Amino acid sequence: MKVTRLRLHNFTVFGDATFDFAPGVNVLIGENGTGKSHVLKLVYALTEATRRFAAGQGLEGGKDPTLDGLIRGMLMGVFQPDNLRSFSGTAQTTISLEWERARLDVELDGIKDELTASSTGSLPEVGRPLFIPPREVLSIFPGFASAWLHRESEFDRTYFDLCVALDLKPLRTGAPAALLEPLEKELGGEVVMKKGRFYLRYPRQDMEIPMVAEGDRKLAMIAYLLMNGSLSENASLLWDEPEANLNPRRAHLTSDTAAGLARGGVQVFLATHDYALTSELSLKIDTGTLRVGEAAFFGLHRGATPRGVVVDRGERLADLPNNAILDAFASLHAREQEALFAVHEEPAHEEPA
Repeated sequence: MKVTRLRLHNFTVFGDATFDFAPGVNVLIGENGTGKSHVLKLVYALTEATRRFAAGQGLEGGKDPTLDGLIRGMLMGVFQPDNLRSFSGTAQTTISLEWERARLDVELDGIKDELTASSTGSLPEVGRPLFIPPREVLSIFPGFASAWLHRESEFDRTYFDLCVALDLKPLRTGAPAALLEPLEKELGGEVVMKKGRFYLRYPRQDMEIPMVAEGDRKLAMIAYLLMNGSLSENASLLWDEPEANLNPRRAHLTSDTAAGLARGGVQVFLATHDYALTSELSLKIDTGTLRVGEAAFFGLHRGATPRGVVVDRGERLADLPNNAILDAFASLHAREQEALFAVHEEPAHEEPA
């Protein structure tokens, strides 16, 4: 069941904002500090809390959880604030997350440090979300989940949940070849797990994942999540800065993977600063790889007040009236042209006294 809408009132940098999501690929762009990662983390935290509540599952395997308790636990674990006041200051916060056949409403009172939530609709149909942070986790996977549970950690809950997903064994039926084979071709090998450690299996040897380039480790992580079924129909993928530590040449592969997941029933959310990746995804609308209405682009930019981030929506990248990525490239091009055609004056030579 797809996420259809997120409404925010007084949440972090947002005063009043609405996101009407597409069922396939959703791309968030904007300058640093405009709340892109906050949106992805919020959708992840609320979706996972709702899924666990419907299944009667606590955060760490506890039974009979309350919806309020699960949402508080997910928000605190994912964002790692000191308290609920960090989300809204002294103002009252309201959040509404809607799926096709369900809805969740949350109110935060930062002064009283209280949270109340209510839900309607078919909550058991809410699929499992998967959050992928900017850095890869295959290299820190061994022993991470156990250490995170028993010790204070600077890593937020998304890293723990991702490690839990990575710990699942590959499916007997295998991953979709159309998605997996291009990744393995780019990597030059297959991702395997042996005794709780990840390796990249080349034709002649298995190389320990920490010795593999970080960009390859990110692709390997996606490949293994495909192999073990974590990225399957009715799941949602929230991918923060997929371009981090990836060669720009791989923007085409990343966009193909996102579009392929969408065609397979996974709802994809991306927060990115990358011109090549956003352009590749927009091109897929023009070429018909993604149908019109199957993708949405959101441009986030600052308004007149500290909590005044404005959200623009378009079905193509060119539809956005405010595009921080394109503005940066246009500014660079203008300065290059100015430098190229500038009249260079010869320095004046003073006559010797």
